[in-house]
Amino acid sequence: MESALERTVVVLDEPQDLVNIALVVRAMKNMGLNRLRLVRPAEFDAYRITGIAHDTEDVVERIEQFDTPVEALEDVQYVLGATARRRSSRQRWWTPEEAAAHVVERPDRIALLFGREDRGLANDKLDLCHAMVSIPTNREHTSMNLGHAAVIVFYELRKAVERAEAIEPRDLSHKRRQHTPIATHEELEMFFSIWERAMHQIGLFHGIDPVPKMRSFRSLFQRADLDRREVGLVQAAAYEMIHFAEREEKQARKRAKAEISEREIPGSSA
Repeated sequence: MESALERTVVVLDEPQDLVNIALVVRAMKNMGLNRLRLVRPAEFDAYRITGIAHDTEDVVERIEQFDTPVEALEDVQYVLGATARRRSSRQRWWTPEEAAAHVVERPDRIALLFGREDRGLANDKLDLCHAMVSIPTNREHTSMNLGHAAVIVFYELRKAVERAEAIEPRDLSHKRRQHTPIATHEELEMFFSIWERAMHQIGLFHGIDPVPKMRSFRSLFQRADLDRREVGLVQAAAYEMIHFAEREEKQARKRAKAEISEREIPGSSA
């Protein structure tokens, strides 16, 4: 079975500085990670990156680029966002050590999502995450260099992996493989779009901004850690709500049309 290091992809959302990309690559190489995805980097030059981060050609050659974070996260099952700021939500928040201990227990593909250097992860990017990792810092100065933050998170992950490999019984991996696979990020995003449509159809969002409500729903379902079978079940329920609302709307139109017909007075012929 692959270790958490082998199953983890690092995603940098709109990195602004080539040097910071190189620092992340160096940290990945040091800690045993080798899959990096970039979302709209301001600059990318593989030759310069390897010039800054020596002996990292194998990591750099595998770098993938995407237009949106949603595309970069499509095939992963669990997204851990790194951010210095905590918003008022019920998402899980961990220190790097706590996050690493949780991640190594997961049998699925994981993404570590880092935001751009000047403003971190915006709310719509945080919505894509199942949980957050925040490095305890001086409260008067919470922001960190991207490369420094990355190496701390990667180091804790490597420590947790080595600790788990030293104590985990061999037969646990066989047991894990029998579990239903966790839903991928792409599958969850499809479900969320259907769920939002269902909530509109049944009138839950009538007269209000749906964004905060959907953010709460996202947090709820992400904490539930749904597997593919469970996502399919809840998605089927959402479709039933949509179809029920459509049937009710159709029946209401029929009743209204019948009432109008009953009130009509037939005209007299000349």
